[in-house]
Amino acid sequence: MARRKETEEQLRARILGKMREDIGISEAMARPFVESVMRCFAGEQPYFPAAQRSYPVALIKSALERGNSVKKVMAEFEVSRSKLHELFPGGLPKPSNAGVSAVSVKVETN
Repeated sequence: MARRKETEEQLRARILGKMREDIGISEAMARPFVESVMRCFAGEQPYFPAAQRSYPVALIKSALERGNSVKKVMAEFEVSRSKLHELFPGGLPKPSNAGVSAVSVKVETN
């Protein structure tokens, strides 16, 4: 989803806020760095790739093995079907039916 056009001041405030949050420095310490970044990229529209996302593969596998539908797992973990297949190249984990019999037993009662 594309961000709407930001004004110079909004961009400056966003960079400043992120530096304070991530690095923990004061506004007075961060401001010169923000100004430097603003001058460096003035008039440009640089592209910064999104941070690499990590996926809770063990939790996803467990959910699939519990019998959760692929659609439910996709929604719960915010992943696409193709990403699931990328995470499990040998095929998606199948539900484990430990202790559950697929054979019904008829019991005669008197």
